[in-house]
Amino acid sequence: MRQQPVIARPYGMGMRFPKLLTVGAAIAVTAGLVWLSQSDDSAVLPYVALLSLGSLAVFIGIWRSTALSARMVFGVALILHFLAIFGFAAFEDDYFRFIWDGWWLVISGTPYGVAPAEFFGQSLPDSGLALTLDGINNPHLPTIYGPTLQFIFSAAYLSAGTDPVGLRIFFAVINLILVALLLRWTSPEKAALYAWCPLVLAETIIHIHPDGVMAMLLLGGILVARRYPMAAGLFFGLAAGAKIVALALWPLLLRMGWRAVASAIAALTLIYGVFIIQGQGAGFDSTGVFASDWYYNPLGFFLLDAVLPSPIARASAALIGISIIMILHARTRSLEVAPIATIFGAILLFAPAVNSWYLLWILPFAVKSPMIWPFAATVALPLSYLTGLNLENPDLRDFEVHGLAWITQVVILLAALCWDYLRHRKAKHAGKPKPTPFTPIERPEIAVIIPALNEEASIGDVVREIKAQSWPAPPCVIVADNGSTDDTVNQARAAGAKIVHEPSRGYGAACLAGIAAIPPATNIVLFMDGDGADVPEEGPGLIEPLISDRAELVIGSRALGQKQTGAMSFPQQFGNWLATRLVWLIWDKRMTDLGPYRAIRADALDRLNMSDRDFGWTIEMQVKAVQQDMRIAERPANYRRRIGISKISGTVRGVLLAGHKILYVIGREAFFR
Repeated sequence: MRQQPVIARPYGMGMRFPKLLTVGAAIAVTAGLVWLSQSDDSAVLPYVALLSLGSLAVFIGIWRSTALSARMVFGVALILHFLAIFGFAAFEDDYFRFIWDGWWLVISGTPYGVAPAEFFGQSLPDSGLALTLDGINNPHLPTIYGPTLQFIFSAAYLSAGTDPVGLRIFFAVINLILVALLLRWTSPEKAALYAWCPLVLAETIIHIHPDGVMAMLLLGGILVARRYPMAAGLFFGLAAGAKIVALALWPLLLRMGWRAVASAIAALTLIYGVFIIQGQGAGFDSTGVFASDWYYNPLGFFLLDAVLPSPIARASAALIGISIIMILHARTRSLEVAPIATIFGAILLFAPAVNSWYLLWILPFAVKSPMIWPFAATVALPLSYLTGLNLENPDLRDFEVHGLAWITQVVILLAALCWDYLRHRKAKHAGKPKPTPFTPIERPEIAVIIPALNEEASIGDVVREIKAQSWPAPPCVIVADNGSTDDTVNQARAAGAKIVHEPSRGYGAACLAGIAAIPPATNIVLFMDGDGADVPEEGPGLIEPLISDRAELVIGSRALGQKQTGAMSFPQQFGNWLATRLVWLIWDKRMTDLGPYRAIRADALDRLNMSDRDFGWTIEMQVKAVQQDMRIAERPANYRRRIGISKISGTVRGVLLAGHKILYVIGREAFFR
């Protein structure tokens, strides 16, 4: 464990009192929860109140503290975990299933495929197992818990039999490992937000929930990812074997490399395969039942379920959740700043069932974030224990949360989300760089690059129109012939263009050949098509922002200009709309077109290191420019019907290839860079 330096306090012992008060509060709340958990079920109200308000008090105490050491954080966590072992899961019964699974795995070699209800009325080896069987919820269903957890359940059973203290000790040790990892990952003050949190202690140890196992494995994978990608993949595979929801973070493996991806797939396949080959399945049937039927304390899903039939609501929630998760991954700039807490939060927002122990997925990854909603959730979600069963309220169904408790949860979470949103907007506004003085180009040297393939009917007129415009300096017009079989080259040469040949087919390949041929003194490069669709008269207007240094890249937007009827097909217009919306969602940059008519400063073009050799050329340029924070402008560009047949929109194959390549480039730049 890395030792963190202690920040000196200028006012002596008096300034350390709040820190000691926070430690005392954490110990007192934990001891109180243990004591209340051992009383009868009528203590649910004071228990929930202490869990919610205690979590709030400890959070505020740590938040106000700036002088915690790693040794102190871990030492206090050790005391709190020890105290929690003496608790009793008065309001939870999931641990009966864990004990049963551990026993059945030891006896039969697999915990899957056999429902506990099949043992009703049968003689069991000891009375402890009989009591365990009586306590299992949904006994008609075989287990749903993943193989990583099953190995832990069986180890706990071998260690302590049917006594739940075995599970408590195992989960306490695993959670302390997670605390140690947090101390390697972040500051002691931030690690304490998880390590001392009463809700974490209650759900992990008192209530005996294993969700922290997944979080520990995921964080371990993140910490070793840079040096040992295969080990990181192993951890991610085991995490998915603990909780399938860990798959929501698997896109991060793409940033670690293919070895990490292969290792994760191999690990998950192996641990599930051990049980699948025995012919009893791996719990997926029961998981499907829960996914289609279970409904408990929903948040955002409540609205969908209120207006849609349940199957459609669940499918819609899954689709929305997956879309949000993929956008969050695409917006991630590096593994170190991955919004893991937000990704898991999106899952909870649209989940049909939301339990307070699901926060064990979120809290370890929220400690480095300035967001307060995950910690507000530690105050809100314990209210979900106020059900008809725990309150002994005949007016409520067993697993129906009291209406006032549900509303209070929603109000607390909405208030925290609004606070986070406003603070994010303020920080974003404050972080905008101050505008720098413009540095105009005093002597523009312009090169116009026209990639061409079989454009004999139009290329000559295009070149002559370009030369006829009023430019700040005469441009060097380069026609990059891409293997034309007609008279394109002769027509272009006769009109005064410089010819370069690129026999390898591809729009980007022709553009790269043209770039290689520009004169050394060139400081502005204009790209346009040779089919007569782009309007040469608009060229000087496109380069003007570059000369005045108000932009480094200027896109001629057909969406902002006038289009002749039939100039752009519907697939072209839809593809432009979709691609530019994806750029906005992922990189927060609004653009309206991927058109070929564009101008860029030569030094900026060099920095982009362009490489795409076919249909992905334009989107690659725009995405890379956004990634490098270049100043990008759009100007309206009129668009005429082209002369001849388009190589892209003129055929179904061309449309499909172009669309596929554009989406591929967006995905590559979003997930692999």
